[in-house]
Amino acid sequence: MPERILGLDVGGGSVKAVLLSRGLRGGYRVLGYSRIDAPAGDLQEALGSLFSDPAFRNARCVTALSAGALSFRNIRLPFRDDRKIRNTVAFALEPLVQEPLNTLFIDYTPTGQAPQTEIFAALAPRALVDQRIALLAGHVRDVAVIDIDAVPLALRLMEDPCFAESGLLVDIGARDTTALFIAEGRIRQIRHIPFGGQTVTEAIARTLRIDTAEAEKVKLDGDLPREAMSSIAEEGARFSEELKNTLAYLLWQGRLSQAPSRIILTGGGSRTPGLAERIGEVFDRSVRGTDLAALRDVQIADSLRRSWDPALMDQALALAARPMTKGSGFNFRQRASEAHSGRSRLRDPLKKAAVAALVILGLFALETGIDDYGARLRLAGLKREVGAAYKRMDRDAQRIVDPVAQIRGKIAEARKHGAGTGDAATTATVLDLLREISGLAPADLLLTAFHLDGNVIDLKGEVRNADSLEALKAALANSRTFRTAATGATSTARPGGGFEFELRMTLRK
Repeated sequence: MPERILGLDVGGGSVKAVLLSRGLRGGYRVLGYSRIDAPAGDLQEALGSLFSDPAFRNARCVTALSAGALSFRNIRLPFRDDRKIRNTVAFALEPLVQEPLNTLFIDYTPTGQAPQTEIFAALAPRALVDQRIALLAGHVRDVAVIDIDAVPLALRLMEDPCFAESGLLVDIGARDTTALFIAEGRIRQIRHIPFGGQTVTEAIARTLRIDTAEAEKVKLDGDLPREAMSSIAEEGARFSEELKNTLAYLLWQGRLSQAPSRIILTGGGSRTPGLAERIGEVFDRSVRGTDLAALRDVQIADSLRRSWDPALMDQALALAARPMTKGSGFNFRQRASEAHSGRSRLRDPLKKAAVAALVILGLFALETGIDDYGARLRLAGLKREVGAAYKRMDRDAQRIVDPVAQIRGKIAEARKHGAGTGDAATTATVLDLLREISGLAPADLLLTAFHLDGNVIDLKGEVRNADSLEALKAALANSRTFRTAATGATSTARPGGGFEFELRMTLRK
């Protein structure tokens, strides 16, 4: 009997469901689909309305979490074995996240293999995963997969040879957008942007001074007022710049080697008039829509095809058609099952201690295996390079114990003196001090050196004669910024005119 699979796209403003029949030979047929609005984000009510139709009940379910609720990190590990990666990825991510790791589920996908394994990791709150499972309990046979929105659709589109080189998938919802940057058949970055069709609708409503319901009708109408088109253009420009800035960052970091050669727009918000054209202008690329059913040759009855909207339903269709095999995307449902299985095995305190000991021994053996002769040579070379860099920065350094900490100390000291007066009790900056001196100095002053150390300033310069120097000292000593001004130990007259001097001043507290 063909397997029934329910793809459930749960967004902030609606629930979209596609029920597929998967045959033994791998073909797909749409048995039904539905889109139900979630008023005020009430997913419980929307799901209740969906599952009131018996056709959608008791199927195997594949769903996804919003990218906006997750966090993403890029890391590198010095080995390729998936078991070792699985055992160490949490330890590698721990310094990079603020939340305790025991509150997160971690899944990842490799993005490169040479010279180290590059990992793109996704972190989902355990409470969110558990909530989604509980929300669907009693309605479906089981929750087989919990992926990330737009990822299953991107993976299906990447099977198209034209998409293999580089691409950008932009899934625009009601209030949120998920952008996936793809290169060489792998997902390199997932970006959440707080922009959607409702964002444009609200901008039109403000411009035309109408309510949002009427603004939505105006937006979808083919004949838009000039003011409405201006609002759409402004919002589209801001959104496009967000995408462009993300691309520039990825190119700078080396995660992408070139700009996307193909841009695909999907989601309900993608139907905003003029938005695709604006994105195309910014990236200098043509922007296309999607039709996954046509691309994957999914069978849809004519009675269903007439109201089928690929922009709205492709994400739910991609979820239903997602392979259940490992490596087909992210699966936080599997991570939750592994965690639950692990807890059930560790109920006995003695078993907990034994497993902890095995983990420690395993990590020790893993570290010993990784720390081979070549790694030690690379570490020694890096230490030498850091030490040499520090000596170039501070030639007077006699002893280098911790070059990173010492460099940070030098930078902090430089910033303190550069931004203000160090330990002085004044808030005047260096520019303020120079401006004060310039205002009080005679017109013939030529300043050749300025040194600030705490509350003390040492000046070197040249004036026309000794009388000019005395006038400068008196003006500085009577200012609101400087407390004292004293001539240095030496002052000499230059042949041919001019009077060189050294002057020490102290700042007022």
